[in-house]
Amino acid sequence: MSAKRPSPPPPDPRSGHDDPLSKLELRPGLFGRLRNWFLTGVLVTAPIGITIWIAWAVIDFVDNRVRPLIPEPWDPENYLPFSVPGLGLLLVLAGLIAIGMFTAGLLGRWFMHVGERLLARVPVVRSIYSAVKQVFETILADRSRAFREVVLVEYPYRGVWVVAFVTSQTKGEVQRLLPGETVSLFMPAVPNPTTGFLLFVPRETVRPLDLTVEEGLKLVVSGGIVTPEQLAARPVESVETEAVPPAAPPRLSLMRRLRNYLLAGILVTAPVAITFWLIAQFISFVDSRVKPLLPDAWRPETYIPVTLPSVGVPGVGVVVAVIALTLIGMLAAGILGRWLLRTSAWLFSRLPILGSIYSALKQIVETILASRSDAFRSCVLFQYPRKDCWAIGLVTGKTEGQVQELTEKEVVNVFLPTTPNPTSGFLMFVPRDDTVPLAMSIEEGLKMVISGGLVVPPDPGADHPADQKASQASAQLA
Repeated sequence: MSAKRPSPPPPDPRSGHDDPLSKLELRPGLFGRLRNWFLTGVLVTAPIGITIWIAWAVIDFVDNRVRPLIPEPWDPENYLPFSVPGLGLLLVLAGLIAIGMFTAGLLGRWFMHVGERLLARVPVVRSIYSAVKQVFETILADRSRAFREVVLVEYPYRGVWVVAFVTSQTKGEVQRLLPGETVSLFMPAVPNPTTGFLLFVPRETVRPLDLTVEEGLKLVVSGGIVTPEQLAARPVESVETEAVPPAAPPRLSLMRRLRNYLLAGILVTAPVAITFWLIAQFISFVDSRVKPLLPDAWRPETYIPVTLPSVGVPGVGVVVAVIALTLIGMLAAGILGRWLLRTSAWLFSRLPILGSIYSALKQIVETILASRSDAFRSCVLFQYPRKDCWAIGLVTGKTEGQVQELTEKEVVNVFLPTTPNPTSGFLMFVPRDDTVPLAMSIEEGLKMVISGGLVVPPDPGADHPADQKASQASAQLA
């Protein structure tokens, strides 16, 4: 029987644990006292002021986008002599709860089924919607452990530890090709935890921390300045969850039901809203750069009376851009077009700076769009940043030139994307024998990286445990 841990002594009322002056180095003299009072004022007001500023910014952001949608007879500011801040936020919460209540019924489920079938017929929309919907379903599930566990993991090599967040239990093709049970970890960056890397690490090598996700984020964002009071790690053996006998479901209270309706409303509206927001951003980006080039006589809003304010007819720039690119391709396929291309390439190559930029961009575009090119057409697993720690990479091509000559083995170009923004990352030259090919497509691999391992593509070899790739991977790891 272990000895009883002695209780800590009671705090000394003179120690000033709640006194901001106790955190400062006190200096004597008039100027020292003025300095201490000034810094005490900063310590007292800065957290409160920043918190209120962030909350007010969120309220103002939502109000500015919801208030214009409220009809004037329903706007209380038309009857009250003062403004009502937060009205838009309250309307959004009420609307989400109402949508959640509606979708809980039979008619709402039918509408959801029909809407998803319609979205599944649109090529680009269906990919974005399915990925966003799966991420929200995984995160908002009551039994989900996505981003609910903070752990320590050795990174970038043995003996050095960092804070990471468990996003899910690794499943699908990645788990099948790796030996043992692995977990998907999100390795956040400092001080911006919204970007980082997705890694697959053996479960027995991670050490859980008695921290909430909020405390873990505070520790990461502050770079270790904000340290929780207790960083006591549980034993490694406690990673496995103990079996708990199922209990009778408790009767839900009113607040609990409202919370469930709110989460259901978010789950229904968020994927659709994010999908159409991304599409609207792309259309607006192209329209804003193409429509100013069109003469007024060619703009549809000149003849169509029904247009959106300050936008006109959305999508005109995209249509014009697609038609223009098609016509340019038709011209470039002819004799005159080829001559113009050779002439323009010759002219650009003679320019000091633009020539280098043009040749680099031309080579990149030709490599990516070539019909026989392997650029960004296959996903692989490779050990990063150390042994027994795996990441998903995109093969961009075969390494050639001086880089290949200076390496002992045959290497390939692998792009390691960051999470959740795959447009940035690292270029690595990895030995071909150290990569494990994946059957998932580039689109499926990017979905898994962007979601932090929450969106898992179907495993084509799940029914074939003795798959040749799995055997090669197991032999390689052995």
